[in-house]
Amino acid sequence: GNFNSLVIPFPMTSNFIPTHDEQAGSVPQLDEAIVKDHSVSSMLPEIPIPDLKLDFSDIIGPTSAEEEKVQKRASDVLKLTEKNEKLKAELKAMTDRIEAAERRKIQLTTKEQKIAEELSQES
Repeated sequence: GNFNSLVIPFPMTSNFIPTHDEQAGSVPQLDEAIVKDHSVSSMLPEIPIPDLKLDFSDIIGPTSAEEEKVQKRASDVLKLTEKNEKLKAELKAMTDRIEAAERRKIQLTTKEQKIAEELSQES
């Protein structure tokens, strides 16, 4: 392809004035307006810096009694949910123990019956 016709946009600002030296690869020269502009800033009045400290309460405002009730209710629901999960875990553990005891009882009953049968056959 022919790359000679490729145009790459280059922003031209008043900050840098291209010179013959710049085209040769040296550092561009600063515009005199920038150097003079520094003295202008000392004549401007100083703007006071505002206090930017913010609390969460500044953003949402004071909480009302209704909001406190809702927060309390949400807290109570969370506590009850946690208690419910704990009770479910305890119930499952108890159920597992009962089922294990019932299986053990059946095993012992079966073993007893086999021993009784063996004794009756020997007689």
